[in-house]
Formats: sequence, C-alpha cells, structure tokens
Amino acid sequence: MICLLGTALPSLAQDIITTKVGERIEAKVLEIDSRDIRYRLYDEPDGVVYKVPKQEILTIRYESGRIESFSGNHSRSQDGNLFSNGGPSTVATLVPGMKYRELKSIYRPSDYVPVTGGPYSPGLAGVLSFIIPGLGQMVCDELGRGFGYLGGSIGLALVSGVSLAYSPYSGTAAILALAGSIGLLTLDIAAIVDAVKVAKVKNMYVNDLRQTYACDVRLGPSVEYVPSGSGLRPVMGMALTFNF
Repeated sequence: MICLLGTALPSLAQDIITTKVGERIEAKVLEIDSRDIRYRLYDEPDGVVYKVPKQEILTIRYESGRIESFSGNHSRSQDGNLFSNGGPSTVATLVPGMKYRELKSIYRPSDYVPVTGGPYSPGLAGVLSFIIPGLGQMVCDELGRGFGYLGGSIGLALVSGVSLAYSPYSGTAAILALAGSIGLLTLDIAAIVDAVKVAKVKNMYVNDLRQTYACDVRLGPSVEYVPSGSGLRPVMGMALTFNF
C-alpha cells in the first residue's frame, strides 16, 4: 500500500527555553527567582528539576505564546515582573515590529556582540548620521527618530544663518549664531552616538526574534491505525513535523 505523507503540527503546550549559545530546551518552567530558573523537561513531567542561571538564558517562550527576554541588565521575579536598574518596569514581551523606544528599556548597547547576519551596521549608521544627522536612524528603520534629528539640525542651522544674514554686525545676532552653531555641533554628535546605539539594540532584538521564532522541521517514520474489517490495522508512513 502506498504510504502517505502526513503533516503533524505539535502542540505548543511546552515552554521553550533558548540559551545564549543557541540551545532550545522543551521544558515546563517551575520557578524563576532573582538568579536561577528551575524547570523540568517537557517529556519528563515528574522527572528531575533542573536549575540554570538566568544569565545563561536568552529567551523563554511560554505555552501561552508570551515571550520573555533575559538580555541586558534585567531580571524577573516569579510572577513575571521585569526589574531594570533596581526599579520595576513592564514585562519584556518580544513581538515583531517593535521600535527602538520600546527596545531601549530591554537591551543595553554595551552588551552588544556582533553576530553574523545582523541586518544593521553600527559603524555605517554612525557614518551616515555624521554626513546627514538622522540618516543613520532612518536606515535602521527608525524614520521618526531620524527625521527628528534631521529637523533639529535644520532648525539650528537656520537660526545661525538667518541671524547673521539679517544683522551681520549685531552683537545679539553673533551670539545667536554662535549658540546655533554649538547646538548644531552638539546635536550632530548626539545623532552619531544615537545611530550606533539604535543599530546595536535592533541587531540584538532581531537576533532574539530569530532564536525565538525559529522553526524546527523534522521528517521521520510514523505509524497510524486505520479501521479495517478485522479492527484497526497499522499503516506505516512518514510524518513531517513543524516545531515552532
């Protein structure tokens, strides 16, 4: 009899623990304290309780679909609260499409480690914002942030130019022009530093998403029982399993 190719989508009832070295553990998380995570293996619900330091964990995807990131200087209590720099914040739930204003409370640029395949270049972002303030942010898909820096730099340049154009020999105009020039230089430096931070943070975010939403595809033999005249008859086949 011709064996059919079956497609099985497993239940997402397990918690997926992803370590910083890329290991994925199918587990049932039992407890999260200030330092460690305790869990049992999903296929051993009454088995050994394992303990792993939180600093070794990248993300946990719970059976409900909620995702928690353990990157940066954050820790969480057992009830899921996220603590950053000693103060409570919101739970870090990673979803596609998040912006830098949301991510900067989850990630620290100082924790950034270059990863092959990162979509954003911190060096290029800094250079672009040096040439045109805000351009580095724009290439990192932060258009609003980029236009903010660009608009600020144009405004300060106009203050300097207009002041000198209308009153070239006025002391007040000279002071305004000087103030505008200093402000423009300060804003340019801030735009360069900010563009580098944005690229680093968004690279860490994209890497976490890749780890969390990785799809494990497996093809293997399977046995199904189908009704027949004498009862149930085993039928051999192949199962294509998608593990999200």
